[in-house]
Amino acid sequence: MIIDCKKYLFFGAKEDLVDFFVRAQEEGFIEFLIPKQKRKKELPEEVRLFSDAIKILRKQPVKAPYQGGGDLKKAEDIATQILELKAEIEKLSEEERFLEGEIARVAPFGNFSFDDIEFIESKGHKKVQFYCVKTSKAHEVEVEDLIYVGTDYELDYYIGIHDRPKTYPHMIEMQVEKTASQIKNHLIFVSEALHQVEAELKGYAGHIDFLRDALIEKLDILNLKTAQTSTEFPIEGSAFSIEGWVPENKTDKLMPLIEGSAVFFEPIAVEQEDRIPTYMENKNTNLVGEDLVHIYDTPSHSDKDPSGWVLWSFLLFFAMIIADGGYGLFFLAIAFFLKKKFPDLKAGKKRMLKLAFMLSCATILWGTFTSGVFGIQLGPKNPISKVSVLTHLAAKKAEFHKATKDDVYKQWSKNFPVIKSAPHGREMLNQATIKKDGLTTYKMLDDFTDTILLELSLLIGVIHISLSLLRYIRRNFANIGWVAFSIGGYLYFPTYLKATSLVEFLGWMGPETAAVVGLQLIYGGIGSAVVLALFQKRLGGCAEITNVIQVFADILSYLRLYALALASTIMARTFNEMGFKVGLIAGSLILVGGHILNMQLAIMGGVIHGLRLNFIEWYHYSFDGEGKLFNPLRKLKESIK
Repeated sequence: MIIDCKKYLFFGAKEDLVDFFVRAQEEGFIEFLIPKQKRKKELPEEVRLFSDAIKILRKQPVKAPYQGGGDLKKAEDIATQILELKAEIEKLSEEERFLEGEIARVAPFGNFSFDDIEFIESKGHKKVQFYCVKTSKAHEVEVEDLIYVGTDYELDYYIGIHDRPKTYPHMIEMQVEKTASQIKNHLIFVSEALHQVEAELKGYAGHIDFLRDALIEKLDILNLKTAQTSTEFPIEGSAFSIEGWVPENKTDKLMPLIEGSAVFFEPIAVEQEDRIPTYMENKNTNLVGEDLVHIYDTPSHSDKDPSGWVLWSFLLFFAMIIADGGYGLFFLAIAFFLKKKFPDLKAGKKRMLKLAFMLSCATILWGTFTSGVFGIQLGPKNPISKVSVLTHLAAKKAEFHKATKDDVYKQWSKNFPVIKSAPHGREMLNQATIKKDGLTTYKMLDDFTDTILLELSLLIGVIHISLSLLRYIRRNFANIGWVAFSIGGYLYFPTYLKATSLVEFLGWMGPETAAVVGLQLIYGGIGSAVVLALFQKRLGGCAEITNVIQVFADILSYLRLYALALASTIMARTFNEMGFKVGLIAGSLILVGGHILNMQLAIMGGVIHGLRLNFIEWYHYSFDGEGKLFNPLRKLKESIK
């Protein structure tokens, strides 16, 4: 939940200043107002030292945690050594790359001797020069007085022995200071030195937790110092003052905080330019939802906490997009593996693993609801299909069409005459099949479940958007009309499109009644929305009529749940068909690789679109956002949940 914050003025004797802030940091429930000029835009060098060292160690192999203990001074020495080793590695790596390039450059000249060259130049009074030219340009150069050495990397190499230094058009004179063998020896030395430094750096891999603790301690000291230096001294040399925010449910801690000191506090008025922080307090699963909320934006202090709403909606949307209980079981197995592999996860990482368990279970439940298992089409009489609500609804739909003898039934009975003798809907689904290449396709079951899932996506959209509209109904009375409009659209449009809806084949309302009631709710909803907006906002309410397009479009956005689920199912079935046709070994590779690829795509779609429907469509009607998260002066290590 979001708890209001009150603004307080703290003032007291200067000699109690340090003790007051130390106590406040230990308690961790006051956000002091820090002037802009006091806020650190960049991390101090000593803090950045630890941060950079930790980033380096994260890329090293995992090693047993360091248990030797130590203080900040030792941590600084270790961090400095890590940065120096990293710099040395970069220097040696660059030298290694340079030497490898030098070897490639001079290798065509072979293992000559610089002593021989010096002898030729001194005794023969000659100048030995090395040249190279592009092979494509070699015919343009007169090389009669040059010695051809060889060709490499589309370059021709030559040696010239002249009375004096000489140049040639299109040719490049090469400065050769060492032979390839000499450079190789140097390269071996550099490579060995590089391996030694890398090994020394890996030796510090176990110090990452030690450095992280030191970093947190440094930040605590920095934050405490910043708060202390942000005070004002209205009575120079004898008293200090500072303003701060305190959550309403924490105000009872103020008196114990100042007990025994010459420090006092008073509630003060919130000024117009003040940006009130948002204090969120959640536990258990709602805390997981709060993590999701912060992915997009921080709620305004005036918002209602959307954490629980976002979490449970995200679970449903993710499961609907994955649409496969087999994939859910695979995700659950991975979650259990991670829990066993990393038993000591804390804070956000632990909650992320908890979210993985919840998403896995939601996917399994929805997969059972839709009888989806690794893209395999299960027959109506399969044990899983018998407990599938979707198959039950499809059977109800089949029975409805048979009872009414409508056009849908006539078309199906024409294509599959055998269904005329079926005693009930499930048998109709079982008999309306096509067999090809040894595979049985349940055509009626496929068609009916697709239309039901499409309708369910829209129905969930109507419910989800309506809940959002109702959450802020006190702020916008017109939302009552838009809820009526949404429900009316769901009731009316199936009749307009000549489709059979859940409301009809489950016997809740006849098509004529649904059409009449739906149309009344559509017009009545639009009218009441405008009237209520005029009543609440006066002439400004005239613009409310434009929201009809927004509400309609937002509800249609939920069709993505059906579309993404259908795409995932089609891909899974395609990989299954391909795998069964090509034999055991190749087929197994196709099945495993195909389903892994499909799972990756499904997870991406489930996360992106599952959150998007919350953050865009749902937030549109019940979320102000752009808040500033409550950030009290506190011990960072102790604040990790």
